[in-house]
Amino acid sequence: MKSSQRIALNAMASFSRTILGAGLLLFSSRWVFNGLGQIDFGIYSIVGSLIIFVVFFNTVMSTSASRHFAFAIGQGDMREVNRWFNAALSIHLVLAVVLVLAGWMVGEYWIMHWLTIPVERVLVSAWVFRISLVSAFFGMASVPFIAMFTAQQRITELAIFGVIQSFCCFIWAWWISQATGDRLLLYAIGMSAIPTSLYIVQIFRALSVFEECAINKYYFFDAKRLREITSFAVWNLIGSLGALLRNQGTAILLNIYFGAKINASYGIANQVSAQTNQVAAAMMGAFTPEITASEGRGNREGMLSLALRVCKIGTISILFITIPLMVELEYILKLWLIDPPEHTALFCRLILTNFLIDWTTSGYMMAVNAYGRIAAYQATLGTILVMTLPIAWVFLYIGLEPTSVGIAFIITMALCSIGRILWVKHLFGVPLQRWISRVLVPCVFVGIIILIGAIFPFLMVPESFCRLVLTTVTSTVMGVVITWYVGLDDTERVFFKRSIMNIMKKMK
Repeated sequence: MKSSQRIALNAMASFSRTILGAGLLLFSSRWVFNGLGQIDFGIYSIVGSLIIFVVFFNTVMSTSASRHFAFAIGQGDMREVNRWFNAALSIHLVLAVVLVLAGWMVGEYWIMHWLTIPVERVLVSAWVFRISLVSAFFGMASVPFIAMFTAQQRITELAIFGVIQSFCCFIWAWWISQATGDRLLLYAIGMSAIPTSLYIVQIFRALSVFEECAINKYYFFDAKRLREITSFAVWNLIGSLGALLRNQGTAILLNIYFGAKINASYGIANQVSAQTNQVAAAMMGAFTPEITASEGRGNREGMLSLALRVCKIGTISILFITIPLMVELEYILKLWLIDPPEHTALFCRLILTNFLIDWTTSGYMMAVNAYGRIAAYQATLGTILVMTLPIAWVFLYIGLEPTSVGIAFIITMALCSIGRILWVKHLFGVPLQRWISRVLVPCVFVGIIILIGAIFPFLMVPESFCRLVLTTVTSTVMGVVITWYVGLDDTERVFFKRSIMNIMKKMK
């Protein structure tokens, strides 16, 4: 299968899976919110922010493993891929043990001594954290196996596992709304058992499908490969740690200043924003292994061209979702949660804006990762992201509203995007003008037209479900037209035509 066809098929599979998963999650969140209540929902959000301090190593190491797998695949050496796999597996097994033990001690201390949690819910919160750590352990151990699916561009199969997980979580959320007993504890058990079961299935599936996943103890702890994987991961960790401290540190700051109720608002906003972000990430994730493989083949110009395409198409994808969502947000929240917590709508708008800014340069981030020399890049961007916390703390300290932390997000993300553009110019010689003409200008045109399409019915029709549908349809139709004629260039239009025709042939 040609790379363009494979990218299109993977993008469609990921997009379909993410849309379905987002719909199921957002719909079931209403059951969870009403079933747990505002206090327990806020507790689950803040305790979840602690477990992410462990889980984020999973994402960092997965990025490193996928990058080295895909680079070796691009060079065409399958034995080399197997060596990389075994080196990655050995370090992930060790990290799974070390990080869970360290996370256990740190998390328990924070729950018992730092977080603002009602006294009668402290013990349950500790058990929720312990149960979540079990899922984190299996998640870390499974990283090399799942990374191989990504590197081999078997995104469709990963999408199937994602759909299964979404349906299982949806059913569990419905059951929680009907259950008796401590619903917070029961919810945590289910939300840990479901992904753990799927991690185990994916491990055995990878062992049976990929020869490159053959376990060979003689390749374990290969010093050269471990050094490269670890070096890449450590520098990637700096950037990821900045994002982690920004997101989860802000949740802890809000908890300290305003208590668990504001964490419910912040948690809901993060759910909405994360699902919106995943829709674009699902489509763009299909490009990531091909970008790395192109660099492995020495096709630098092709790699940079794909990176710019990710910046533009990812941003346009976010625009299609975020603009009508932000216009109708109050009505959507009332329809979804009936009585949403205070500040939720403004939190959502600010964090969605943050994601939108992030996606304007997301392809450049993939290009630098494919290049592999990321030390100074990650140090620069990680430092910028970490600055979100002191800025947010200053805003809260001087008495601003809790939503002011969203302004801190936007400030540092704008600086981060500027940093990516400057680094790509430094590393590859890509002029700023290319990003402006191929990404910024078409995205601004598309955004303006989508906004006009959303605002017109919003102003003319009374608040109702009919208006929500009308806002979505008019903004989408107008956005599709302007995207086709202004947003895409001739090469991209040909790419989409051929991709649609190939997919239709396969369906027939």
